Amino acid sequence: MDNQFNIYREAEKNEKLTPKQKLIFQSAINLFSDRGYANTSTKEIAENAGVSEGSIFRKFKNKEELLMAILTPLTHKILPQDLNEFSHISHQDYSLKYFLNIIINDRIALFKSNYKIMRIFLNEFIYDQHIHDRLIKSIPKKSFKQFNEVLDDLKKKQLLIEWDNLEIFRFLASNILGYMIEHYIIIDVKIWNEPLEIEHTIDFIVKGLTPEK
Repeated sequence: MDNQFNIYREAEKNEKLTPKQKLIFQSAINLFSDRGYANTSTKEIAENAGVSEGSIFRKFKNKEELLMAILTPLTHKILPQDLNEFSHISHQDYSLKYFLNIIINDRIALFKSNYKIMRIFLNEFIYDQHIHDRLIKSIPKKSFKQFNEVLDDLKKKQLLIEWDNLEIFRFLASNILGYMIEHYIIIDVKIWNEPLEIEHTIDFIVKGLTPEK
């Protein structure tokens, strides 16, 4: 796989994919991204990879399991792995905007470096409720635990509105994913000012989540 698929290097080593299975993986990523998961058959994946269709089922039970094998390494990185570090930052250096700036810019960088996989993720997350639920469940519980701890810490410091953490997560997810869909899936990335719109997105979220004084 080329540099576009660096996210799979460790996963491939752990799962011990054969060269033929790696061809299937890359073929599925390309076709799911270009045509959509629902519009791609395992026969087309195999033909594009130059292997037999039976080769797919030797490793993956069905097309859905192949999709989840593609997306699960990404869901393990959807939430930053070092969120607990935020709780140790001193109050004077710590702000909701600082936290959001790190999270959003980091997620956009993840998107750019894994564009085809993220495109598949966004499409299936939005349009297929069954896959949506499986993707949510595949996010490590440790990541959610750390995320909750940071939100609770922000609330204690009166930097975050007193909403339920799940509601805050949904608010953040809808704004961040909405931004990515609008700018990377729908429109031409050449016709907008990315740094300015990221700043505006962060400012909008900050205003929505900052407690009234």
